[in-house]
Amino acid sequence: MRILIRAIELLVIVLMGAVTLLVIAEVALRGLADTSLIVTDELSRYLMVWIAMLAATVLVYEDGHLRTTILPDALPPRAARAVYVVCDLVTLCFLGAVAGASVALIVQMKEQNTITLGVSMLWFYAALPVCASLMFGLTLRTMVLRFTSVGVPPR
Repeated sequence: MRILIRAIELLVIVLMGAVTLLVIAEVALRGLADTSLIVTDELSRYLMVWIAMLAATVLVYEDGHLRTTILPDALPPRAARAVYVVCDLVTLCFLGAVAGASVALIVQMKEQNTITLGVSMLWFYAALPVCASLMFGLTLRTMVLRFTSVGVPPR
């Protein structure tokens, strides 16, 4: 599992570097040569979707998303664990809905191409079901680990 997460982290770094270089090149070309790369806006926008979704996947693995813990912190450990289970179940329902709806969207968009790149929109919309499915699996893994570990705090 750690190898997959490390690969995702490296992919995020590479994609962020690519977007950074693309935008720097665009600014330099506009300022120095009074010309422009036609693909910069579209490509950087679509890559940012992948970056955000992949980074969110890493945060799910690291349990790094922001949350309010006033209620679970005030409860005994067993009750706090129950609250976290409910939260995880709601998260699983949400991620399942995102994955399902985005697969339906991909089916509709697979014939549509991007304007400047000429690439199928499928490649960019694929970030949603791929990453939602990864987050679903990681959330499920967290739930299983929480139930199988004895004496470990719920979060």
